[in-house]
Amino acid sequence: MLKYNKCIFFLITFESIKYNMKTIAPFISLIIYSFLLSSCIAKPAEKPESKNTIIAEKKPALDSSRFDIKRFEEKKDKYGSPNYEFVENGRNIRQLSDKPERDSPDSLKYYAEEISKKWNPFVIRKGYNFKGQLIAWLQTFRLEPINKSYEYDESGKIIKITNYEEKFKHSFADIREFLLKAKGIDIYDTRQAIARRVNHRYEDPTQVYYDIYVLDKKDEKNDYRIVIFDDTLQITEYRNENKSK
Repeated sequence: MLKYNKCIFFLITFESIKYNMKTIAPFISLIIYSFLLSSCIAKPAEKPESKNTIIAEKKPALDSSRFDIKRFEEKKDKYGSPNYEFVENGRNIRQLSDKPERDSPDSLKYYAEEISKKWNPFVIRKGYNFKGQLIAWLQTFRLEPINKSYEYDESGKIIKITNYEEKFKHSFADIREFLLKAKGIDIYDTRQAIARRVNHRYEDPTQVYYDIYVLDKKDEKNDYRIVIFDDTLQITEYRNENKSK
């Protein structure tokens, strides 16, 4: 029987992020890690939402976002929490502030924002400098960076773009379409399945695979695991004490 623990899954995924983000600015890693522990929360079952609510956005050339520091500090202090969480336009938003080191000057202070939707694996993560100006924009599939990330200077000009898909043959969108046709499983609905892309253990690109935990709504004893290799789309199922099918 496959037993799945969300917190452990998040921690494993974060290790892959650290490996794959060697070329990206350190504050993006900090933004993701800052929200990591608070992501391990069990959620009750709800009715399925329309597929139109999926967050899968294309990044515009210029993002005019600014962080409302005054509101954040007021709300944070009011609730006695280092984070400020609220719902806006049907999306869950978390905000926080931090420094690279405890004794770092205020000029290195940054603000982070996470935008997500319930039961949806896509998350928009934004980083802001101590003035509230946008300095980083990143999209993740749960915790793994996908598509492209953007870094900005103080004038709002893009100074760096990182493409996370160029070394893979198939994207999460491709795997979703493939698995829907093959098994009727939607990895864009985290009540059905929890997916991650495993590429940090092997240098050989043919060994990259998608690791998918399929959840049974009635009995967790029936949960099982699917592995799909990026190179060939070969599917292997693991049920009942890792017996493959």
